[in-house]
Amino acid sequence: MLNENENIYLAKWLNNDLSAEELEELKALPEYDEYKKIVDGLTFFNPPSFDVQKSLKTTITKLDAPKKGKVIKLKPVLYAISAAASIVLIIGLFFNKVTHTADPGQQIAVVLPDGSSVNLNASSTLSHQRFFWSSNRNVTLNGEAFFKVAKGTNFSVSTPLGTVEVLGTQFNVKGRSDEFLVGCYEGKVRVSSLKNQKKILKKGDAVSLKNEELISRKIKDITPLWMQGESLFDSIPLKKVLDELERQYSITFKREAIDQDQLFTGGFNYKDLKIALESVLVPMEIEYIINGNIVSLSPR
Repeated sequence: MLNENENIYLAKWLNNDLSAEELEELKALPEYDEYKKIVDGLTFFNPPSFDVQKSLKTTITKLDAPKKGKVIKLKPVLYAISAAASIVLIIGLFFNKVTHTADPGQQIAVVLPDGSSVNLNASSTLSHQRFFWSSNRNVTLNGEAFFKVAKGTNFSVSTPLGTVEVLGTQFNVKGRSDEFLVGCYEGKVRVSSLKNQKKILKKGDAVSLKNEELISRKIKDITPLWMQGESLFDSIPLKKVLDELERQYSITFKREAIDQDQLFTGGFNYKDLKIALESVLVPMEIEYIINGNIVSLSPR
């Protein structure tokens, strides 16, 4: 859904009311030439005036009459439909969102319009506005990602449980439906929870959400462990560890027979499924059987 500023911007463009600065920003877009062709077509569109009800009645009468091999002309109606469709196309193309998805077992690199780079962890989705990026550097993240943000206007990351605001820095965000964790690797970020709690993080600082409270912590690694191909856990419910295994290896656990609330401390790598499973399941005394991408678990 378009916000008020975007509606105004589009209306100004279609009415030739853009300022010189705004017009230059518009012309810099890669797709400007294509959209200009559409608008130029609308500029020359000058449908003849006609009585809609009378024209519709005449058309229906002709359609109901016996066919005589005669072509029925509906130019006015087609002109109107074409114009409306063109405007809808412009709105859709200008204000739709770009979405990047890292599937289970996959990590991808994304470059944003301002040159900022994002590494997406497995089972993660990142979306952002296609145009007017310079005045709205906001991305929506569901999953985990590492950001290297180019200098410019304020940059923010929205997640299901909180928001991260930054000006030129490197940071990692894990923002899933039940988990929110932010680590700052360079520069400074401001973290806000849905309860409007705020914390400022500097290099080496991290914060996680627990019982709706932002808890401060420290990080020592140069880059997030997931970018180094491994995950580590410290007294974490087994369910979350199994969830991460599913994301990294694109597998599904049948886990009804085990206690997923027991706490796990340890880790696994992303290179070998069998080694990863044994790293987690052997210490927890859990048996496993692999059948394709289904892994059935049972107590030993």
